[in-house]
Amino acid sequence: MAPRIAGQFAGATIVVTGANGSIGAAAVKAFADRGATVFAIDLAAAPENAPTLEAVHHVQADITDVDAIGRIAADIAQQTGRLDTWINNAGMLRRSPALEITPEAWDLTLGVNLRGAFFAAQAAAREMIKAGRGSIINLSSYTGSRARPNCADYAVSKAGLAHLTSCLAVEWGPLGLKVNAIAPGYIETPMTSWMRSSAEVYDEYVSRTPNRRMGDPTEIADAMVYLASDESSFINGHTLVVDGGISLS
Repeated sequence: MAPRIAGQFAGATIVVTGANGSIGAAAVKAFADRGATVFAIDLAAAPENAPTLEAVHHVQADITDVDAIGRIAADIAQQTGRLDTWINNAGMLRRSPALEITPEAWDLTLGVNLRGAFFAAQAAAREMIKAGRGSIINLSSYTGSRARPNCADYAVSKAGLAHLTSCLAVEWGPLGLKVNAIAPGYIETPMTSWMRSSAEVYDEYVSRTPNRRMGDPTEIADAMVYLASDESSFINGHTLVVDGGISLS
């Protein structure tokens, strides 16, 4: 875990979607610990065991509701006077063989992972461009560049999100924005709980990872902190792979 620099994001406004999930919650805490005002957006209400932090504001909203997300972005910018970083962390995965993916399932997965992320980025960019600066971080996946079975819709949505990141960086970079992505490998979250179905399955994936372990949500949050910070000021349109090296194996 990267050292938590007190006040690193003092005065900054950070938005995290999918905030109730393991990675989202780690991101919310990472930025709040560093002095930011954080707006934690999720489809569900904040869990009862969510840490109570004065700097964290929970917002219940559907990432696929374009009008609602647009209003939320505008309201946050008006309320705080700025919108520094928007993190498109919300996503979904329903593992299924390609022959069994229905049109409804396909549309739902791409609607959340790609369409939802695009229009959220668009809403954030409209506010950031007014200030001439801002950072958008999209959560792709290592499966967006390495084909794996039983997740065709998810993998395609994440591949599209990685390329969308590059497209938006090219358009919005001249306006002062950074748009980058993170491609996690296998991280210890409920989304990867299927890997625990048997010791054999788990050991197979871990043995192919050079780091010989799965990642922790805080390690993805640390990558978000870096891409949101001034230390990454000349990085734009890049997808940062954080996967323990499994995409190389």
